[in-house]
Amino acid sequence: MSDSALTPRLHHIDLLRGIIIIFMVIDHGMYYCLNYSVTDPMTIPGTDALTFFTRFVSHFCAPLFVFLAGLSAAITEHKYVSTKAFSQSLIVRGLVLILFEFTIVSWSWSFNPLYPMLYAQVIWAIGWGFIILGLLRLLGIYAVFVAGLLLVFGHNLFDDISFEPNTLTHTVWSIAHQKNVLDLPFGFKIRTTYPVAPIIGLMALAYCAGVYYKGQRYSAKVMNYAAFIGASCLTLYALLRGFNLYGDTSIFTVHSSTFDTVMSFLNPTKYPLSLQFMLLTVGIGLIALKLLSHAKTDFSPNFLQVLGKTSMFSYLVHLYLLHAIAWLLIPILGFNFSDMTYADTLVGLPEGYGMSYTATLLFIGVVIGLTTLLAKRYIGWKRNNKHSLIAKYI
Repeated sequence: MSDSALTPRLHHIDLLRGIIIIFMVIDHGMYYCLNYSVTDPMTIPGTDALTFFTRFVSHFCAPLFVFLAGLSAAITEHKYVSTKAFSQSLIVRGLVLILFEFTIVSWSWSFNPLYPMLYAQVIWAIGWGFIILGLLRLLGIYAVFVAGLLLVFGHNLFDDISFEPNTLTHTVWSIAHQKNVLDLPFGFKIRTTYPVAPIIGLMALAYCAGVYYKGQRYSAKVMNYAAFIGASCLTLYALLRGFNLYGDTSIFTVHSSTFDTVMSFLNPTKYPLSLQFMLLTVGIGLIALKLLSHAKTDFSPNFLQVLGKTSMFSYLVHLYLLHAIAWLLIPILGFNFSDMTYADTLVGLPEGYGMSYTATLLFIGVVIGLTTLLAKRYIGWKRNNKHSLIAKYI
């Protein structure tokens, strides 16, 4: 059987990606319209249950985006004439994604190319993941696997390490492991929101999982293994979190309120992705992937599969739609455009801007609908323009 015959469109991966896009729109829509400022990890007690679980849904986005990126890289490796060509393509893709983070992604948040704070977020981290995966792949699959294990399970050993600001070691450590703000030339700064070490490790393990899945000809039994590994991840999470053993800087605490206790248990650290955070989110993601594999191939073809097939496009489009519509709502909500904080805050909306929870959900629903319509058109365009740079990287 040829390699091309071994690579059907895996609809369950598209479905999970589509769900992730929806979770992203919910989280980002809340940020725009609902005074939705939360700490990481969230403050318990001090965060109401509705805000907590709305934010909790978004926790699955970054780790599963990363995991599916690594999985998909393995599935498409046969398209390259050699391992070297594959590795080079990953490195180039990674560099392009980092460029995207600080241009078209950053501009979607600020609508201001000169806004002085740059945020190194999930696209930047995936970019680094591709770069390091490309380099590791040259050393062989076992090197990828060992590096992935060490980074995912070992990076929390170094949580207490820090370096003197304005030194090279501090800069490197801020990129790899510790969220910080770094000074750049010309008055710019960069916040390393997503330190890359755990994300590189997660992508490496996902790549290895994809190699195995492909080697087993996408057998249904592999999805059974995925569910078992997912359940094992959740069991390990429960042990590490429940007894505060290892894998997170935050502490699980039993409170007088049952809700507060549950929220504390489900409140690992996101920046950087802690081991506990990855066990919880990827564990549930693997179980979801198994469940979605039972869906028929024609399940939600014009919604979830559309968003999943165009995940990068949908990611970019939903950010621009959220910001543009939020601006258009300024006079409707009783503000003036002169009230905007364009030069002082990231999104530039007037102080006090916001809507009710119900109105915010309606706003989010409109953005999801528009994103889906545009994504469906993009699929048609991409089909007819396969060799364009836009189609290649978005």
